[in-house]
Amino acid sequence: MKESKDKREPMMQFVKTLPILFVVGIIALLISCEDDKTTNPQEQTPTIPPPSTMIIDFSEFPDTSADDGLQNVVVSRNNWGWAALNVSVWNSVLTLTLAVPVAAFLESFNHQPVQQPDGSWLWQYSVNVEGGSYTAKLYGKTVAEGVEWRMLLSRAGVYTDFEWFKGFSSLPATEGTWTLNKDPNLPSPFLYIEWHRNTQEGTADVKYTNINPVGSGNGSYIFYGKTNEIPYNRFYQIFDAAENRTIDIKWNYEQLFGRVKDPIHFEDELWHCWDETLNDIVCTE
Repeated sequence: MKESKDKREPMMQFVKTLPILFVVGIIALLISCEDDKTTNPQEQTPTIPPPSTMIIDFSEFPDTSADDGLQNVVVSRNNWGWAALNVSVWNSVLTLTLAVPVAAFLESFNHQPVQQPDGSWLWQYSVNVEGGSYTAKLYGKTVAEGVEWRMLLSRAGVYTDFEWFKGFSSLPATEGTWTLNKDPNLPSPFLYIEWHRNTQEGTADVKYTNINPVGSGNGSYIFYGKTNEIPYNRFYQIFDAAENRTIDIKWNYEQLFGRVKDPIHFEDELWHCWDETLNDIVCTE
């Protein structure tokens, strides 16, 4: 009888521990569920990518053209002037074409979103651009890979909820894309933007590509980068699809000196440099 009792004791001890194990399991499950709830990306407001992901800061390029007129400067300072002329063309086109969607995008940072029934977040507000009043709806929806964005713009009596651009950003907002339509009268893809940034290293780049299916400009692009390279820590690469022309530009942001390469304009494959005063110099590299 003693031997039988000894055999039962381990089983009895296990049975006694079952309620404890059950309680511990329930607590662990509740904690796990609570963690899932607090870390569910759809429950958190997505971070809007910074303005630099859509807007090239053209003011970083050395520009004193206001003094003489850029066309005259090209004659007296050919190397810097040629680079500045081509940069200014893109600056003018983008400033005029993107005035409304860029202004609507910038205004979004001044407002708080409201979560929608489908889990997306909506920033809704009014914005005035060039004498016109617009209603903007910026939607951000977190998905497995990142955040999907849509900007709908309305103008009273003219159009309603026109999707001016859409985009995607990674969850840490280190890379992404934007696709912009031309305007409500030409609701077709016009510009594709690719961007990257590294906040720890202080580097970034953004590339605008013309994707308008109509016209000779399709495939043309301007590519801007902010780097930690020495001695040139900024660059542009400009490609003209109609002329099959590539212009490479590099400069030092703090000290203004730089160089440009354009085989068609200069009729060679060499770099052509300018100094801190933007005057032409012979490249030493």
